[in-house]
Amino acid sequence: MNKDIFKELKTNIVLILSAIIVGLITSLVTQIFSFTAKKIFDLLKNNEDFEILNVSILGYEGNTLPIFSCIFAAICICMLIKFFKIERWHGPADTIYAAHQHGGTLNIQRGFQSTLAAFFSISGGASVGIYGPLVHFGGTLGAFLRRRKFMPNIPHDIVIGAGVAAAISAGFSSPIAGIVFAHEVVLRHFSVKAIASISLASISSSILAKEIDFVSPPLQFVNIPFELYNAVPGLILTGIFSALVAFIFMKSLMYHSKISSSLNLPFCYRPFIPALICGFIGMFLPEVIGLGSETISNIITTIHPIQFLLLLLILKIFLSSLCIGFGLFGGVLSPAMLIGVCCGAIIYNLSFFGDNESLNAILAISGMAAVSSSVIGAPITAIILVFELTGSYNYAIASIFPIALSNLITYLMFGLSFFDAQLKSRNINIDFGREHFLMERTKISEFVNKDYLSLDINISTSKAIAQFKLHNATEAYFKDENDIFLGKLKITNIINLKNSRAINFIETKYLSLKPSNNITESIKKLSNFVGESVPVIDEDKKIIGIISENDILKAYEKIKNEIRIIEKN
Repeated sequence: MNKDIFKELKTNIVLILSAIIVGLITSLVTQIFSFTAKKIFDLLKNNEDFEILNVSILGYEGNTLPIFSCIFAAICICMLIKFFKIERWHGPADTIYAAHQHGGTLNIQRGFQSTLAAFFSISGGASVGIYGPLVHFGGTLGAFLRRRKFMPNIPHDIVIGAGVAAAISAGFSSPIAGIVFAHEVVLRHFSVKAIASISLASISSSILAKEIDFVSPPLQFVNIPFELYNAVPGLILTGIFSALVAFIFMKSLMYHSKISSSLNLPFCYRPFIPALICGFIGMFLPEVIGLGSETISNIITTIHPIQFLLLLLILKIFLSSLCIGFGLFGGVLSPAMLIGVCCGAIIYNLSFFGDNESLNAILAISGMAAVSSSVIGAPITAIILVFELTGSYNYAIASIFPIALSNLITYLMFGLSFFDAQLKSRNINIDFGREHFLMERTKISEFVNKDYLSLDINISTSKAIAQFKLHNATEAYFKDENDIFLGKLKITNIINLKNSRAINFIETKYLSLKPSNNITESIKKLSNFVGESVPVIDEDKKIIGIISENDILKAYEKIKNEIRIIEKN
């Protein structure tokens, strides 16, 4: 008993230390990544230092620097693709999928390469987000440390969740939102060990981020008091409008991705298309490129004309979809936040509330939360994020109205989230759960039964019947001296025959399985099968054993028990 307690205590200590290590490393990298990328972009954005690049087109004054910076980002990404032979970028969708797999499937190398690609995109001013790549980096880091035997006994989904929570915590200075995001979006289940580890990773990440203080929170906001009952009509309209806009944004993201895939153009050259378009539009409307953190804060605290807000909304949807779809890798959360802020501010303009800064602020913040939560599938995280960013309980309560409405409507029209849609486009459905993924990864060869009745090719029917009775079987198998499968014999085919060769009555048309078939495939094949067993035959047509319905049930029960233990722990 004492040994068991000591072992459990040791495991928990390792779990705690591992979570803290993941949190600290993720926080440090997140801060350095964000600080460096934003500094480079701010440097390039300062047009006063690059007045030589100013041009006038059709009477509109602009600076060509965004074109050069976006093209430079595209060149860097093109070189990455060619050097590492990358076929697609990896992001939060891959993190979610890995967390639902038994043992994890995160491609460590591609994860770090994708983070580097996002760095170039963000530094160059592409209309993409920073938090998606950082979330994927956090999950990749956790998986990397586990794979390198630094924490071999820690469940893979816990270390992935710890990395994800740490990234959100450091990026937003929101430790509670980080904890909830890891459970709500990535793990999608709760357990004592997971909550404890993820919480420690998130808190340690937040503490280090505040100590370093490289990057300020993305939302610089002064709390403006407001009356909730006055805001309810605007909040409801914001929720409905945000849902429609979030739906259009997600559809646009999927559409541009399909367009990009259908082009007869190498993957490495595709980023130049959005780079040129993004850079050109950024010449005249710089608010539409980059992360948009300053623009978000400005729209919240200042009332803007509806024409500007509509233009910014439309162009942000278009450019972000174009950049992400065509390979200027980055996240969707930052664009969704800016799009959402525009939604709320537009509703304020349409509502004729007069010059009311408090109402504009609450509608803008609620729109930001509604659109972003609908896109990433995280309504609870969004509520908590509003609370942590604004420091206002009232703002968090008010945001529930549009968040709930927006998520409900987008779920009915689109589905759970953009990440889930990405996985479904790869024929991966998270809704099926962990059992399904483990069944797809488990080969039927693990459950092959080699205890079957095998008869000599020269045996007579009478002797064959005797063998059937001796082994209490109704089916037998024939194979030659090289184990090449010849066919299956049923006792009903020879029951009234005595002086014939049994092999003459074998069935040559039969259902069979391959060793490479997984449990899911095997169940589908056996769904309409009537009989005792099915032969498992390899590529050389050799029989390696049989599978019965009972064997399938045992395999399924084994997988269920494994999943039950994983989620319990």
